[in-house]
Amino acid sequence: MSIKVLLVDDHQVVREGLRRMLELENDITVVGEASNVEEALEQAGSQYPDVVLMDIKMPGANGIDATRRLMEEQPACSVIILTMYEDYVAEAVVAGAVGYLLKDVKREELSQAIRVAYRGQAPFTPALARKLVGAFNKQRGLGCGEVEGLSERQRDILRLLASGATNKEIASQLFLSETTVKREMRCLFGKLEVSSRSGAVSEAYKRKLI
Repeated sequence: MSIKVLLVDDHQVVREGLRRMLELENDITVVGEASNVEEALEQAGSQYPDVVLMDIKMPGANGIDATRRLMEEQPACSVIILTMYEDYVAEAVVAGAVGYLLKDVKREELSQAIRVAYRGQAPFTPALARKLVGAFNKQRGLGCGEVEGLSERQRDILRLLASGATNKEIASQLFLSETTVKREMRCLFGKLEVSSRSGAVSEAYKRKLI
């Protein structure tokens, strides 16, 4: 089954370059392109992409705002911020992005990040992951609760992650929306200083949290 990707960038040459890169992958299909937030929402509503590659700097509303609106309207999709700027990692995660990459990323790394996001994990380069963790520690979790401890909900999610449950299964069992599950998982990743589901489970066992 091919992973459906939506490209959101106000520069046509960038979108064309991304499309050409991704067309080389057998398991990835570009289903649409958008140059601004409204076009992105329209394309997402008609194409139902699995993963959205989102630029930050665009005319009108920026990619952070677009991500927030997209998560409200299409919570099942995963947004990866693809930008030239390193300074918006924490804001992007709070808005709902599952990953954050710079535009100098190699084709293999970008393709793998899309696959990682599709599996419900969080693709970040090590440097940006450290930046994200620092932001969470500095701002006390950006609304995720105390960094030093996990909420009961987060512990429940960790236990279900350890059992191999998907985001949809976790949402069903805990009577939560998938958007809430994704948000809590991002908080978990920040608190545990990891960037993947398996990393979160491994770290939780090391710390005897589950």
